Amino acid sequence: MTSQRKAGRTDPRGHALEARAAARRQEATAARAQAEAYGVLSLACVQRAQALKVVSLADQAVARLGGNDSERTWAVGDGQRARVHVGLMEREASVHAAQARRAEAEAARADAEAAVSAQKAHLAPLVMSAGRAPPEDPG
Repeated sequence: MTSQRKAGRTDPRGHALEARAAARRQEATAARAQAEAYGVLSLACVQRAQALKVVSLADQAVARLGGNDSERTWAVGDGQRARVHVGLMEREASVHAAQARRAEAEAARADAEAAVSAQKAHLAPLVMSAGRAPPEDPG
């Protein structure tokens, strides 16, 4: 067995870097799940906004064709509330879509950091001319 393999078995730095890489991979997996959840929320908001638009149109028809003043007045008010909620749902869908994109970017970053840590774990530390290793990258 080579001395490099023997050193690799008990190298605390290598073990720490491998643990860091595993943690970053776990972070990437969680970020992807988060991105998927935000995507589903965004889609649900879009669907709700579409349904509220139909409610508003139906309320307009009831307001025009309703049987009595009370029914027509209620339909006008309900239609106004539906239109307000359409705007809210469209904004919420946009926010969730942005959050999904951010989570995907964070997953990609975590994957890259995991790859770097895994590579570092299998490389000997660089030694500076004074015999000291350079400072570790905090990320």
